[in-house]
Amino acid sequence: MAHGRFSLTVEGEEKLFKFMSELNWTEKRPEALKLAFAKGLTSDIIPEKREGKRAEHVVGNGVVAKGEDYILYKHIMMEKIGEPLDANGFDDYLVRYIEQGLDLIVDEIGTLSDLDNYFLYLVNKHV
Repeated sequence: MAHGRFSLTVEGEEKLFKFMSELNWTEKRPEALKLAFAKGLTSDIIPEKREGKRAEHVVGNGVVAKGEDYILYKHIMMEKIGEPLDANGFDDYLVRYIEQGLDLIVDEIGTLSDLDNYFLYLVNKHV
C-alpha cells in the first residue's frame, strides 16, 4: 500500500457501494470515502488490518487527505495508535479507518426503516 495508493477489501468495496446507493451518491465516491474515514476515525477502536482479496479499484490517498489535511489526519492517527507513521503506515491506517467507518455506516443503515434517511439519522444522532 505504498506510494499513496490503497485498495479496499472486496467486502469494503461492496459496503462502499451500498453506502453510496443509500445516499444516491453514485458519482460522489470521494465524498463517501471521506465520510467513511471520518466515521472510522471517530470510533474508539483501533482497527485491525484486514486480510483477504483486495478490490481492483485503486484509490489515491489524496482523494481523502491532501495538503494540510494529510498532515492533520496523520497526526490524529498517530495520536490514536500511539506510534509514529511513515507514508506506508499512513496508507495502511487510512484504509483501516475507511473500512471501519464503512462497517459502522452499513450497520447504522441496517437499523433504519425504508422511510428513514441516513443524513437525517446522522443529524439527529449528533445533535
